[in-house]
Amino acid sequence: MKKSLQTLFTLTPLLASEADIQLQTCYGNPHEIIVEGRILEERCFRPSSLMDSWLVNGWRKLKQLINDEIETTPITLIIEEEQYHTISDDEGYFRFQIHNPHAPWKPHQNIMLHLDEYNVTIHASAFIVEASIEVGIISDFDDTVIISGVTNTLDLIKNLLFKNYKQRTLVKEVRDKILQITQAHPKTPLFFVRGSPRQLYGSIHDFLNHHHFPKRTLITKKAHGANPDPLFDQLRYKLEKIEELIRLYPHIQWICFGDSGEKDAKVYKTLHQKYPQKIRAIYIREVESGELKSLL
Repeated sequence: MKKSLQTLFTLTPLLASEADIQLQTCYGNPHEIIVEGRILEERCFRPSSLMDSWLVNGWRKLKQLINDEIETTPITLIIEEEQYHTISDDEGYFRFQIHNPHAPWKPHQNIMLHLDEYNVTIHASAFIVEASIEVGIISDFDDTVIISGVTNTLDLIKNLLFKNYKQRTLVKEVRDKILQITQAHPKTPLFFVRGSPRQLYGSIHDFLNHHHFPKRTLITKKAHGANPDPLFDQLRYKLEKIEELIRLYPHIQWICFGDSGEKDAKVYKTLHQKYPQKIRAIYIREVESGELKSLL
């Protein structure tokens, strides 16, 4: 056992260093922006490979889930020379929700995040959806664009913990449908609303990049820390997150993708009943057959 652990450390080195600002979401409209992330001890993993063993994948995933957060640390957001301040919570998470009544922010607004205590700065581009955009996409992730086996606990654990993003299976039909919509409607905003913890944020984006998904925003669950999202109530969690998008973008009609394995159909039907003019189409992938069905 000792020899195996030594081999794992050799295959997947983890180097602790200075503070790292992990930016997770950065989106909004011309007069409101949401910026969320986490402050962690900086670490470095070797790139994933198709040849990685289940043991290496499991070790890497464990290290992603168990983070060395930097808690209660001041962080500054800078937009157009204006400064906004907050403090990370006891799990290192931070959130800014900034209202701008003055000149509208640009479609790809430059922002900067800075940690005074560690002299660490990152630059990013906020995704600002213009008022002229009429169509948007909201999609689930597990068993919608990636095979996860959510309805089978053993398959879910095997896929989640013991395969890396290069070894996971794409749902090509859903990916191609999303690409078709984004090509027909330029600048279409794409949001993935997933009920998994934020610690898996990086591997999700790696998978989406690997399979050439268009630019998107990923919304994941804050499972702990101050003001956590509902841990087990997926219906409430997804309704809250999608209603926030409907509020932020009142001019958009949404095309929604999900699967039959969880509560996606119920979520989207509930939203369609409440906001009939906001939900343009609903597509549900049947987990058993793999068929993509239209509910609207």
